[in-house]
Amino acid sequence: MTAAPPLAQPVGRAEPAAPRTPGEAVALLAARRATGALHGPLGVLHLVDGQVAAAESSRAPGLADLLTGCGRIAPEAWAELLHRHGPQGRLAEVLVERQLLTRGELELGHLGTLFDAAYFVLADPAGGTWRFESDARHWLGTVALVDPARLGREVERRRRLLDGIWPWPQLDTAPVRPVEHSRRPSHRPPGRRRRELLDHADGRRTPADLARLLGRSGFGVTADVRRLAAAGLLDAPRHAAPTAIPPATAPGRPGGGLHRRVPGATLRSTPASGFSAPGTPDPAAAGAATTAPTRSDRPPTTAAAHPLTVPDPDIALLTRVRDLLEARL
Repeated sequence: MTAAPPLAQPVGRAEPAAPRTPGEAVALLAARRATGALHGPLGVLHLVDGQVAAAESSRAPGLADLLTGCGRIAPEAWAELLHRHGPQGRLAEVLVERQLLTRGELELGHLGTLFDAAYFVLADPAGGTWRFESDARHWLGTVALVDPARLGREVERRRRLLDGIWPWPQLDTAPVRPVEHSRRPSHRPPGRRRRELLDHADGRRTPADLARLLGRSGFGVTADVRRLAAAGLLDAPRHAAPTAIPPATAPGRPGGGLHRRVPGATLRSTPASGFSAPGTPDPAAAGAATTAPTRSDRPPTTAAAHPLTVPDPDIALLTRVRDLLEARL
């Protein structure tokens, strides 16, 4: 991670090490009770006195997208409000004053989009250049403040959730391509949200495009895309470079068809165990070689999707039965 020069330090105080991750940068700014905007490759975080006040990302719909997309506020009216009151940071206040939103609706929508965008901003593994713009204010104004430590815990929880559904992050940015048989009524997934995703997936729209089109959470759409992939209803991208993963099985795991090793996949007893804190040994990696195996270019098969953690029990059960039958034929 490349960051802008650190803020000035008092004379005689040791200068802290440069942050290596977005989370470390936010923690450093929080400790200094900084106010401004932290710009990164996938978005920006706005801070007020070290607390996160807003977040924006190209991967997640913002409050404006949700309000105009559902018809609550006309796009022209929103543009006029933003032009008149955005530079003063009074837009939130005006929305409540004019009874366009109640205070509760405003806070709910704001916090939802904040956590949604912050996940993509802070979970970006690509690194890149980060820049802090001191004293910059968000156009919405201060609606609610979130402690950076709480935000970091939520980002980690969401990352573990996605990995537990389907351990293939390349799906998060690739165009969503349904397989041919997913169009048939007999293969339609349960739940209106996922059927709606399949209906609008045309092989060109990414999860972020679908989230804006449907007026839904970027993280929610990303999770549903991984669930559809786990159910075998999507074509997984095949152009991604291999990435390092922990050893595939824990010591002492019993054999059997349901737990048989699948090349390029990971079957872990605890989906979150691959995200141990730095310096904390992973029990599943005890006795393993110092160099972790690499993931192949081939996407993991459905058996590697941790089916027991998929919220749809019927899909999970059918997936495991199908894989077992295929393994025995």
